[in-house]
Amino acid sequence: MFTRKGDSGETDRPLAGRVSKGDMMIEIEGEIDFLISLVGFASTMVEWQDIREDLEKVQIDLFTIGEEILTSGKRRVLDGSRVSWLETRSVEYKREAGKVRLFIVPGGSQQSAILHVARTSARSLERIVVRYKDSIYTTQTILSYLNRLSSLIFMHAVLANKRNGISERIWDIGRES
Repeated sequence: MFTRKGDSGETDRPLAGRVSKGDMMIEIEGEIDFLISLVGFASTMVEWQDIREDLEKVQIDLFTIGEEILTSGKRRVLDGSRVSWLETRSVEYKREAGKVRLFIVPGGSQQSAILHVARTSARSLERIVVRYKDSIYTTQTILSYLNRLSSLIFMHAVLANKRNGISERIWDIGRES
């Protein structure tokens, strides 16, 4: 619903009161929200329960990261075990995928394509948090989580094509087209 309170370009921020919608914290919050939504969309596109469950857990982790950053760690915080979970899941999927070449051209199946979009959004969020890390509250756990997240989603995308029987298109760096 609308309140009209934001019509002048300001919004409420937890523990900070009214701030400009151009504030760096609002930019971070917006990127987190965007990624949560993309991950949710991707989870509706994949047909495999294991990947859907991963994506649903990632959404909750992202909400926690948003709360932790916005409240300077005064409320819920991301547990370090979540980074280990990302690593474990990525390694499990890598075993299933086999040899993975870098510079995969996103596409193949719709499932893989939307997962690649979510992966690039995860990288964008990571870059924004790193850009502002000296001016905002963040932790090594958050930075590590955001770095590992795109790896997990990359593996999801690779497996979406593999499980659909679709070969990846590879862009070979340094090779003439």
